[in-house]
Amino acid sequence: MWEKKKIIILVKAYPERSSRYGSIICMAGITKEGDWIRIFPVEFDYFIKKLKIKKFTLIEAEVEKASEKLMRKESYKVKRNSIKILDDSLSKLRGSNAETKKIWQERKKLILPYVNTSIEELKQKYEVDRTSLGLIKPNLIELNFRKPLKDIIIEHQTLLQKTLNNDYIRVADKIEHIISYIFKCNDPTCKGHDLTCEDWELFGAIRNWKYPPKEKELKIREKFFDWMKKRDLYFYVGTLSQFPNWIIIGLFYPPKI
Repeated sequence: MWEKKKIIILVKAYPERSSRYGSIICMAGITKEGDWIRIFPVEFDYFIKKLKIKKFTLIEAEVEKASEKLMRKESYKVKRNSIKILDDSLSKLRGSNAETKKIWQERKKLILPYVNTSIEELKQKYEVDRTSLGLIKPNLIELNFRKPLKDIIIEHQTLLQKTLNNDYIRVADKIEHIISYIFKCNDPTCKGHDLTCEDWELFGAIRNWKYPPKEKELKIREKFFDWMKKRDLYFYVGTLSQFPNWIIIGLFYPPKI
């Protein structure tokens, strides 16, 4: 049964290839009722041309509980034409330091009440009720390139795919999931984790930064490890759709006070 929900969008997953839709985007956030939610599929072409939703945007949409293999608690299908932007005042950082600081404070008020203790806690919740989204505070140890960037081929040309209606839609580049964070949770029982990161901003850097591979690796490390260690970093985490493996789906990095 379809129902309307108001959702603060916190994560936009990098588009996945789909034989039916070309490329699709999954978004995650928190409802006005205070529940985590994951909505999909939104076609990449439609998202780029029509929606252009940024993180921390409040939307309203018609959604219906999704039928999945793992029956993840937070998964909902969305009617793409029902998505309306209600408020994007927290999606843009203003020019002055005072305004920027205020926006970060408002973002933290929204998000930090949902911090989990650890990945271990989330795994236990998954076993109980199929919880598959959460937020954790990591103690960073390392950024791991599982495969050298020089071995990654990215299809930079504009890709088009023919639809069932004989239209052509834009398809996102396919980027391998090659970077992971090694970290420990804020839990004395945590033995450490090495989780793949699928943050859109990180994938955008892999795709768009125009450096030779070795230099690009250094620049990525500078931004997504060295710089992040200077911020008050949190990981949005979630499980895969086919397997209950946890990955990092987004980064939240307000300045340290």
